[in-house]
Amino acid sequence: MPGYHANLMGPAGVQGTSGDTTKARALFQAGMQEEGWTTATFPPVRLTYSSRSSDTNNEVVTLQQMWQTVLGVSVILDLVEVQKLLTEIAAATNNSHGLQFWRIDWGADYPDPQDWTTLQFCKGCPNNNMNYGQNSTSDALIQQQVQQQLVQADILPNGPARYRVYNTAEQQLVNDVAWLPLYQTTFPFVLKPYVQGVVFNAQILIAPNDWGKIYISVH
Repeated sequence: MPGYHANLMGPAGVQGTSGDTTKARALFQAGMQEEGWTTATFPPVRLTYSSRSSDTNNEVVTLQQMWQTVLGVSVILDLVEVQKLLTEIAAATNNSHGLQFWRIDWGADYPDPQDWTTLQFCKGCPNNNMNYGQNSTSDALIQQQVQQQLVQADILPNGPARYRVYNTAEQQLVNDVAWLPLYQTTFPFVLKPYVQGVVFNAQILIAPNDWGKIYISVH
């Protein structure tokens, strides 16, 4: 994917995706102290999701168990119909009483960092249902600076300079845990050696004008 950030780190500088339960507990305890909470007074947390498969159900139950085991937090699982989920996600925009957090899928519309950053977190954009930068928390000012970086990156021409600005903003989005990504997908392909002219890209799509360049060679 253009603009892929190979050196992206997790929150608190964590490298890799295997997790660090010790650091997770420490950060969680620090956060509770900032808010004046204890494990006993921690407010209810609800994860809203929609599911049509046992895989998704198993996934959220596993997450629930991990949060309970590692952090001692009981997360309530809220299974709803997909249309209700989409309606409630939209209603969370600029709404401090909206959904707490939810599970949803996102696939890129076009191969560019903007699709994963600006479209999700910019000021006033329809997908910013997480209210990034449009809230009354102590982090709102930093979030608004990230939004300004995204606007700056959007108007730069394609190339390293543009991607660097997106990468900087992306790292802060990760630090802020604006999303909790669950998957990174790969797509393997097997192509006969006599199939000529096929060019794979980040969207796994063949442009209409490229079909005329694809042919079967003598074999």
